[in-house]
Amino acid sequence: MTDEIELTPEPKILIESLRDIGYSFESALADVIDNSITANASTINIMALPVNDSFKVAILDDGNGLDRESLLRAMRLGSSNPRDERAIGDLGRFGLGLKTASFSQCRRLTVVSRRDGQTSAFTWDLDTVVRENSWSVLERTDYNEIFGYDTLPENGTLVLWEKVDRLTGGNGSGRVDYDRVISEAQDHLSLVFHRFLSKEKGTPNLNISFNGCGLEPLDPFNMSNDATQASPEEIVCTGVTLRSFTLPHISTYADKAAYERYGLRGGYLRNQGVYLYRAKRLIIFGTWFGLAKKTALTQLTRVKIDIGTDQDETWKIDVKKVSAQMPEIVRKRVKTLIQAIGAPSRKVYSRRGARLTSPDVYPIWTRSENGEKTTYGINMEHPLVRAFGNELDDSLRNRFNSLMAFIGSMLPTEALFYDISNNADAVESQRLSHDDFATNARTFYAAIMQFKDEEGAIESMRSIEPYRSRWNETLSALGIEEL
Repeated sequence: MTDEIELTPEPKILIESLRDIGYSFESALADVIDNSITANASTINIMALPVNDSFKVAILDDGNGLDRESLLRAMRLGSSNPRDERAIGDLGRFGLGLKTASFSQCRRLTVVSRRDGQTSAFTWDLDTVVRENSWSVLERTDYNEIFGYDTLPENGTLVLWEKVDRLTGGNGSGRVDYDRVISEAQDHLSLVFHRFLSKEKGTPNLNISFNGCGLEPLDPFNMSNDATQASPEEIVCTGVTLRSFTLPHISTYADKAAYERYGLRGGYLRNQGVYLYRAKRLIIFGTWFGLAKKTALTQLTRVKIDIGTDQDETWKIDVKKVSAQMPEIVRKRVKTLIQAIGAPSRKVYSRRGARLTSPDVYPIWTRSENGEKTTYGINMEHPLVRAFGNELDDSLRNRFNSLMAFIGSMLPTEALFYDISNNADAVESQRLSHDDFATNARTFYAAIMQFKDEEGAIESMRSIEPYRSRWNETLSALGIEEL
């Protein structure tokens, strides 16, 4: 015989544990916005402001709003069954997001909702829950005392965070770099909801403002840039579509700031990989799901995968919607595609590398392969090196050749690999001074004039580095005016 014994969770213990699920400030905001989108909001206003020596966050929408009973039910932890079938645009799942996201940032959550002229409001105060050890919410009627209430639309909802201790300390008045926090949150929301903000076909018409600043969409694939390479969209399996992109190289941008903007926070190397969208809302990005390593050669590669809300169970979407497991059928397909997916990005960088070692461009470095080994060395047949060696007597020439061989053997491969892997675009060669550049340009020109005519020598120099990128200096050093 067995007896059932009810073990009711201790409210004061469980409520504190629920705060540590792992939300960041920006991911918590995104989870609240999901509810607004599900409620058919077209305008969402976020206010995150220091008020009376404390920090308050208010999220207002013009969605459908809730009546009293619906709002009270929504305030319950676990207000919906994650196994229930979701509407196509329903971004919720567990019935926990609003509460756990808010609790992760604040100790006092108030939700005010208005529908058909009727207003209701309830407050979760975690200090009250802990003190009374009871799952009790406070019903509010003092609407005018609630921050942000005066801007609540005729139909809509206000979510208010107070006692924001995770940012500001225990009493909500600690010192915080608000500018950084708000800027990072704005960038995150511009990215996560970029398909809504850009009015993509099939998404609700959505506008989000943050402290009075309208958010612009941040498309991680930079599809408006003609230099972006995109593959055709393909169906990997039922309910899963995939499309790969290779972003433009830095050399195609006139403005470095624009290039860095699309690198996202952390840069291109960190943010390569899969961008997983659930109902067109970005939930996970910058990961290969263990299928490939992040390398400099594929740092311009990003892969868009779209799934619907009916895929939650298959992908094991978590409460925060920032973690998922790629189903085996998708892993197998993506694994076979991974090399092809990365090929355009490799080509962008390999093409640049080829210019350094092609025999048609007088490389200063040679590259040779012997089995599994690739060896680099100084090209003793380079016109500048050969011209200098020819001016030496036999003794000095031998010493010069030995010195060049020594320098060639000391190529800092480990340091180069480390630097390029971390940020390939930040690695560059030492720049020649104007005088050194002019001297070498004249010497190189004289060397190749021994087997080319003047026009051929000029055209050769126009196509190779370092002369190509400093062409006006090259012409000046040679005393040539280009018509």
